[in-house]
Amino acid sequence: MPSFDIVGDVAIIKYRDDLDVEELADYILKKHKNVKNVAVDYGVIGETRVRNVKLIRGNTTETIYKEFGVRIKVDVAKVYFSPRLATERWRVAKDVEDGEVIYDMFCGVGPFTLLIAKHKNVEIYASDINPHAIEFLKENIRLNKLSRITPILGDAAIVWKSLPKVDRVIMNLPHSSYMFIDYALNILKKGGTINYYEILPKDFNLYQRFERKDLKIINIRRVHEYSPAKTLFSLTLKT
Repeated sequence: MPSFDIVGDVAIIKYRDDLDVEELADYILKKHKNVKNVAVDYGVIGETRVRNVKLIRGNTTETIYKEFGVRIKVDVAKVYFSPRLATERWRVAKDVEDGEVIYDMFCGVGPFTLLIAKHKNVEIYASDINPHAIEFLKENIRLNKLSRITPILGDAAIVWKSLPKVDRVIMNLPHSSYMFIDYALNILKKGGTINYYEILPKDFNLYQRFERKDLKIINIRRVHEYSPAKTLFSLTLKT
C-alpha cells in the first residue's frame, strides 16, 4: 500500500513517480469515511520545513486532529505536522513530572507542548520560526483551555538566550537537531533531560555522537523508518 497519513479529515499522500494519486485519493475517500480532503505531499521545503502539498480532493488543508485528549488545529500546507509521532509524544508526556520547566525548541502547532500541558502541571516555553505555527499554537492553547504555556516566534538559536534554566528540552527537528544541541545545554539544569530526535543512517554510532557533550544516553528508540537507509531515532539524554 502506498504511504499516506490521515490528519483529522485530511489525507496526505506521499508522492511517487509510479503512483496514480487520483486513483489513490478516490480509494482513500471510499475506505475512510472521516476523510473529506486529500492532498499530495511533494516533499518538505524551505526554512520552516513545511510540506509542499497540492489539494486534489475537497476544499481545505486545515483540520482538527485529536490525540490523547487534546484537539490540535493545523493547516498541513502551512505547518509541518506528523501523526506518526503520537505514541512518542504520549511516551514523553508520561515521563514528565509535575513542576518541570520545559523548553519545546521547535514546537510547530504544539503537539508535544499541548499534550504535556494537558496531563501535567508544568510551565512550558514553546518556540518556532514559522509564524503560522505560533498562531495555531495560540489558538490550540485556547481550544484546549490550557495555561502556563508561553508561545514564542523566533529562531531557537536566539530564543534560548531570553529563557530561564529549564528541566527539559524537547528537540524535534530531525534533519538538523544536532546544530542546536549546544543551545539546549546552555539552558538545561544539571541533571536535566533532553528529548532528542534525528534522522540518521541505521548503523550510526549514536554514543560517539554525544560523547564530547558530557551527555548520557538513557534511552534509544527507533521511531520509524525514514528511508531504506535511514531511521528516525528518539533519544533520551541526561546531563
